[in-house]
Amino acid sequence: MAAIKVPGLRFVSLAIDGRESISTDLSDEEAFGIYAYEFTDGMWYVGKSIDVRKRHVQHMHDYRHEDPPRIPKQMLWAQVKGDAQQLDYAETAAIAWFESKGYPLTNTMKTGRPKGNTEVMVDTGAGWGVPIPWDRENLPKSKRGFEFESDPGKLKRFNRLREEACYDKLIELLSWYVGKTIPAPADTAGTLWIVTALPTTNNNARLCTVSCQNAETLVFVKGDDENPEPWGFVNVKQPEGGKLPRWPSRIRSKYGTLPKCVTFTFDSMQEANKLLKDERALDCCYRANAELMRKGASMYIRYNNPYLTQAILERL
Repeated sequence: MAAIKVPGLRFVSLAIDGRESISTDLSDEEAFGIYAYEFTDGMWYVGKSIDVRKRHVQHMHDYRHEDPPRIPKQMLWAQVKGDAQQLDYAETAAIAWFESKGYPLTNTMKTGRPKGNTEVMVDTGAGWGVPIPWDRENLPKSKRGFEFESDPGKLKRFNRLREEACYDKLIELLSWYVGKTIPAPADTAGTLWIVTALPTTNNNARLCTVSCQNAETLVFVKGDDENPEPWGFVNVKQPEGGKLPRWPSRIRSKYGTLPKCVTFTFDSMQEANKLLKDERALDCCYRANAELMRKGASMYIRYNNPYLTQAILERL
């Protein structure tokens, strides 16, 4: 295969032929860089390493013990000159380039389509997996009930939230959003998606926040003395082949965990209802949620409020 030129990188092919070691192929200096595997099933993986010779041995061991085993049929390599930060930048650029050219990637991070184009089973971290497709029309339904351990502190926050005048409308909208844009919501609750009740924040008094994996996707904020009406925002992405809905208040956001997302803001519960009842908006919400959830369990599981989660699921 001819060399592939990515802006700032020049990939060359390394003949692996099933070899577990490429220790003699590269010098110490040459072993610092970016690699890409093409597998026999047509999928690709792009990674970085300070010493790809050692990393290749690890990968081959792991792939051999997968079920079914994954077999790399070719390996591409691009040397990077610089430090660890430059290596990270190069990996980000390489993943973006491969994805932009239509290469199906198994990567879960730094990519707009984690684990490629097909439906995948994602480990919830709770002992079972859930299929997460890209199309909302294929949204899987829950097969399990939501169970949790009691937490007096979180119960107190939930009870305070229930005292808010907007609570009934809030639960209605949260349940609608979760039911329409979260795969198997009871199966994935508290692991792939979480919800907080009256979370502590630095810049505003939030009522609640729904997060998928490691990014907030729907936020409701308390009003103030000047405008007591709750307001908020939702983070979405435009589906491939789809369109963003017409909405007056939208901005391009800079979420590191959700690249190229768009934020729609709403000034009232009535506006929130209008936005979240729009089918095109729901498709965009699902596109963002699916991308995030295909990356795996959230690092913010400990912040999930199980009582609010249960209240949402009971309304589905």
